[in-house]
Amino acid sequence: MAAQSNPSAHFPTVTAYSLSKAKVTLPAGLGGTRNLLVLSFNNGDTPEIDHWASAAQSLTSRNAGFNYYVLPISGQKNPLYRWWDNSAMRSDFSNPQLWPRVVPLYVNENRFRQQLQIPNGSQLVVLLTDRAGNVLWRASGAPNRQKLASLRTSLHS
Repeated sequence: MAAQSNPSAHFPTVTAYSLSKAKVTLPAGLGGTRNLLVLSFNNGDTPEIDHWASAAQSLTSRNAGFNYYVLPISGQKNPLYRWWDNSAMRSDFSNPQLWPRVVPLYVNENRFRQQLQIPNGSQLVVLLTDRAGNVLWRASGAPNRQKLASLRTSLHS
């Protein structure tokens, strides 16, 4: 999926806990007026997550009201599995300063993807949303010049 502006989708309301154990209600409880959400459906997305997070970090310093989050998506699991999975993610994201930005979502994956018009979970999906959850921009896969240029344009529109 190439980068797109103004797709008609809305991020559903989900309550979750960041890796720093803070309760977060998405999308209204996110820190920015515009938030870049990196949705990962596969454990193998780590290199792409790192590239998007790096790009988002540089955009954060130049765009007031912009924030970013990594949202690993898993099916609904029991509390013991969630604890184990979150502990493993804290090892993967070894810098505790990143933990507030990593918010694992344990949801019905099919319904979640349908709500966001994501055809399947085979690729990482990146969404720019406003505080109300309106999807302003989307892309999938690894970042490249075209996607980042499109994102910057969307941030300033």
